[in-house]
Amino acid sequence: MKKSLLAVAVTGLFAVSGAQAATDWGVHDTLEVAIPTVASGLFSEIFEFSLTSVSSLSTSASSIEFSPFLGITDGIVYLYKEMGASDTFVSAYGFSETFFTANSLAAGDYYYKVTGMATGSGGGVFSLVSTTAPIAVVPEADTYLMMLAGLGMIGLMAKRRMS
Repeated sequence: MKKSLLAVAVTGLFAVSGAQAATDWGVHDTLEVAIPTVASGLFSEIFEFSLTSVSSLSTSASSIEFSPFLGITDGIVYLYKEMGASDTFVSAYGFSETFFTANSLAAGDYYYKVTGMATGSGGGVFSLVSTTAPIAVVPEADTYLMMLAGLGMIGLMAKRRMS
């Protein structure tokens, strides 16, 4: 009886330590902020969101250090674009970097995966701040050329009718 109870407890411990918490932000607002608390040991947190137009994302992540009670080391933020069965890695940066920007991201579903090691006796606390700004689509030079050619043709047709 004691052995089976111990086996269940160890299995539960491994299941809990490997779990990932997920937060769904829905459509990314201009400003999104998360301040989660994580248990001691390795952690992995997911923050899902959608972009409705071509956008630029700026993010910042940092840990709140209060040794020996709270602490995080090796904190990394990964940005992925959801693509069905296999997601596409976009970029990554460490907590030590003050600010990170990803430009010209297409509309679609994305997520941040935040990983690290909580070293405090009470685990760790980190903040993730994400801002988004839509990017105006600038027409390519060939678009302007086609427009000018069309206006030129209309001008020629008008001139022929007048003469």
